[in-house]
Amino acid sequence: MRKTWMVIGGVVLSCVLTGIALAGADGASVYHRCFACHKSNGEGSSGFYPPLAGHAPKLLSSDRTYMVKVILYGLEGEIGVEGKTYKLKMRAFGDQLKDDEIAAVMNYVLASWGNDKMLPKGHKEFTAAEVKALRGKKLTAEQVHEERQKLNLK
Repeated sequence: MRKTWMVIGGVVLSCVLTGIALAGADGASVYHRCFACHKSNGEGSSGFYPPLAGHAPKLLSSDRTYMVKVILYGLEGEIGVEGKTYKLKMRAFGDQLKDDEIAAVMNYVLASWGNDKMLPKGHKEFTAAEVKALRGKKLTAEQVHEERQKLNLK
């Protein structure tokens, strides 16, 4: 009888620990807030919102923190992506998304639409701690745009 209770206790503990591990933010669910502009396939909206498919890994390679800043603080200004110009104002999501949600959506975007094949060698997934560290910067959307200009992207 004691062995039975030990087995049941082990199964319950295992289920609880699995539930805790799975309780983190789901990047695909968070991305539902993004696909009105960036589309479900990450291709963006011509002239307004740039693609994330094929472009996000390039941003990551230029500056690991840049995309997190865009999500936290927004982006306002004209940018060029793959020879196309986008005039946009992306609103900030820092007041609506938790650190783990931003990390999860970043990881989802970088793992989707073939982006995973373009990631730099040794890439590590984003963490909530990384996002939290950037949250204290208090940038404006225009300052984020200025940072992008320094990346010298084409």
